[in-house]
Amino acid sequence: MLFSQVIGQEEAKNRLRHSYKEGRLAHAIMLVGPEGSGNLALALSFAQYISCPNKTETDACGQCATCRKHQTFQFADMYYSFPYFNKAGKEETVADDYMPQWRARLDESPYFDIENWRSTITEDNKQLLISVYEAGNIVRKLSLKSYEGGYKFMLIWMADYLKTDTANKLLKIVEEPPENTVFLLVANSIENILPTILSRVQTIQIPKIADSDIQQALEQNGVSSETAANIAHFSDGNYWRALRLSNADDANSALSVLFQSWMRFCYSRDLVALTKWVDEISALGREDQKQFIVYALEQIRQNLLRNYLGDTLVRMNESEYSFSQKFAPFINDLNAEDLLEELNSAHVDISRNASSKIVFMDMSLRTHHMLRRQAAVAK
Repeated sequence: MLFSQVIGQEEAKNRLRHSYKEGRLAHAIMLVGPEGSGNLALALSFAQYISCPNKTETDACGQCATCRKHQTFQFADMYYSFPYFNKAGKEETVADDYMPQWRARLDESPYFDIENWRSTITEDNKQLLISVYEAGNIVRKLSLKSYEGGYKFMLIWMADYLKTDTANKLLKIVEEPPENTVFLLVANSIENILPTILSRVQTIQIPKIADSDIQQALEQNGVSSETAANIAHFSDGNYWRALRLSNADDANSALSVLFQSWMRFCYSRDLVALTKWVDEISALGREDQKQFIVYALEQIRQNLLRNYLGDTLVRMNESEYSFSQKFAPFINDLNAEDLLEELNSAHVDISRNASSKIVFMDMSLRTHHMLRRQAAVAK
């Protein structure tokens, strides 16, 4: 992947290029950024830039044999590791067992999230991990001589998923990798990464993508200027979200209707309507149910923001904005934290295969009391 294909992130690109040009290339780099920030795309483009024999001041050439191999994810000295689930009957499952799916997903776009990757390799809600067997696989690969005669790369996507025993087994090789070997770790946060790993890597924080950069990228893909601007504003720096919105007629309309109906039924405690609503959402797949909860979390945050800071910073489409006119006053510092906690708890329960009907009905009844109690206080 070329640097020019990475959406925005010019400061990060410059920092990576300069570290290589000035001979300050770290043996292990962790690119930490929120979902959709393009940290995976940056890692891919940086590896190609280093490898290209005909690179310019700002990018790889994109034409040589080395670049063509990188662009099809077939460069022999580029190794990949990522979360996966253990295959039935194969205890020592490693990332290589999912390499065809991984290359196909990268070929589609390097902008995706862990849930999309999970749905790519399984229809079930199986737990993903980077196992201790994968650590042994990484050590084995990096002990091999370079096929191409230059740098070797080990890209670990979602390093947040490294198990403790996996991370401990990698400590020595991350600290002292073979000559001309570069670790490129990609993560959404550092909260679940061992301090001993963090102390051995150069951490680079990758920010959200600027709205203007997302808008420009969408327009280049044929999205009208007005629609691109609206999507960029709503996606809040997440290009993966922007892609999903641009590939649907009205990507958030169904979630918006579900959420707005739910809030009305909760407030009025319309048990007949709530029962039908719970049946409706329970008929969806678990990933869709979790997507709804994530959407609901964002709507609570946006309405709280609007209630206290006005319209300047909110990110809503027309339907959401219209609903928010009356809904926002009911979301305040007296109930917002409880609502967010309730939704987060439901997300965990759904992830653990709890009964969706029980989870959503219980959450609905609790939400009713929160909304009505605070509405009474507001009066």
